Amino acid sequence: MNNQLSVSELEYIVSRVLDNAKDAAESKDKSEFTDGKKLAYYEILDTIKNELIARNIDLKPFGLDIPLEDLL
Repeated sequence: MNNQLSVSELEYIVSRVLDNAKDAAESKDKSEFTDGKKLAYYEILDTIKNELIARNIDLKPFGLDIPLEDLL
């Protein structure tokens, strides 16, 4: 039994997180809770992006070849 994620599985997971972050960014709710969600998604995506950069992995297949500040 192989318990390691494939690259395509990891790309899928990151795309799900990106979709959720976009939903939070587009939310009409202007509460502190929503602001906290956006900050949390930013921190998660920034951490993933930095880890990929540190390993010289292309960000484009993960959808992280964007400035996260523009997204969130």
